[in-house]
Amino acid sequence: MKPSTEQDYHERIVRTLVFIQEHLDDNPELDQIAAVAAFSRFHFARVFRALVGETLKEYTRRLRLERAARTLKRRDQPITQLALEAGFETHESFTRAFAAMFGLPPSAYRAAHKLAPDAVSGTHIDDVTGYHPPNYGDVPPPEVTDLAPMRVVFLRHVGPYSQVGATWGRLFGWAGMRGLLGPSVKMLGIVHDDPDVTPDGKIRYDAAIAVSRPVAPEGEFGAMELAGGRYAVATHRGPYAGLGHAYQRVYGAWLPGSGYELRDEPAFEQYVNTPQNASPIDLLTLLCIPIES
Repeated sequence: MKPSTEQDYHERIVRTLVFIQEHLDDNPELDQIAAVAAFSRFHFARVFRALVGETLKEYTRRLRLERAARTLKRRDQPITQLALEAGFETHESFTRAFAAMFGLPPSAYRAAHKLAPDAVSGTHIDDVTGYHPPNYGDVPPPEVTDLAPMRVVFLRHVGPYSQVGATWGRLFGWAGMRGLLGPSVKMLGIVHDDPDVTPDGKIRYDAAIAVSRPVAPEGEFGAMELAGGRYAVATHRGPYAGLGHAYQRVYGAWLPGSGYELRDEPAFEQYVNTPQNASPIDLLTLLCIPIES
């Protein structure tokens, strides 16, 4: 366990917020931003959302709109130019986003006396002094435990998480024909990407089952060993649609004060039951988040 504190996490997030503001038009890569924050690239997107209350995309978009609003007040600049500077491809899409945020279209905002709406993190364009993380209330802490390495076979799904069912069906069909299934089969999902950052068509997810003997990879069906070591294991009960918020609660409420750092390995999920034998509200999922010993 490292001597990380909530203040340390606070300082790292503020440093990141300043970096993004200073490079608002540069579109830095996720790995570059994660390095500024000194967080593992595997977890940074979820950590950022948990501690800021917005995704990286939402935060950047809001700052660009706030900058556009400030420019409207200070200069007589064409709205089309403001739209392009804010990263919008058309005048119409910019106007819709601006009106949704400020309650007025850009043309009317020039003459109005309105401030930017409050941000959940307390930060605004060129001002991070009011930063504070979201309040998650009382969150049951995950169990910190040491897991043994696991040999698994897997099939990769690329696309929205909502469409992984077919991948699981193919994996079970292949594994069943090779005698790899049993009544106590352990089902795992290895999450490589965060849907808040990665486009739907590029999200990578490995449907995997643990095996007790070596299995050779075969075509698109792979074999690997999941790293053992220390993990924070949180239990989520309910529909899979709530998994994103469950991760946020661990990263946002527990991690900063835990004294642990995230390990440079992907998180994985263990599905204790499935929609085939449990109702959505009774689904049990273990979130296994690798941490430094």
